[in-house]
Amino acid sequence: MTQMFFDVEVFKTFVGACREYGINCPIVPGLMCINSYAGFKKMSKFCKTRVPAPLEDKMESIKDDKEATKTFGVKYGAEVCQALMDFGVDVLHFYTLNLEKVVYGITDELKITENLVEQSNESDAKSMVAVGSAWARVGDKVKSIYGQGVVKEIRDTTGEAVIEMQSWELAGGQRPTAYLQKSAYEKVF
Repeated sequence: MTQMFFDVEVFKTFVGACREYGINCPIVPGLMCINSYAGFKKMSKFCKTRVPAPLEDKMESIKDDKEATKTFGVKYGAEVCQALMDFGVDVLHFYTLNLEKVVYGITDELKITENLVEQSNESDAKSMVAVGSAWARVGDKVKSIYGQGVVKEIRDTTGEAVIEMQSWELAGGQRPTAYLQKSAYEKVF
């Protein structure tokens, strides 16, 4: 299974090189779905993924329109998947980050499924924020330089988390609350 990529030609070149060296096992493409501009930028940078210039330009042009970004994510994802299937790929692996709507849209677009996107339920999407390589949600245990705590709220506009600190206790059993930017804490597994 490959790391995520957005350029089918890179995948084809990789598969060709593997075959030239006698590596004949199945190679499953890893596909990151485009759900949002921020997620696209964060994961591309985190995974050091090459982004084709036309894709970068398109994402810049729609970055402030959440619905247009999801719609484009379905269209682009379906085009990439179709190109891979035309190349002979028979297995697709989607990195969803627990957000299924775009994947369902892609599989509907490819006629693999029918009306699956209508069954999508991303009701918890607003309560999730990317933290390093993991997602933190309301109720998750996290750690910071201040100790461990539980996420009580994720603020939509900033991604800031409201965390009830478990490692401290005040008079009367009260727990202090910390307001931390997403880069200041990480999920505890």
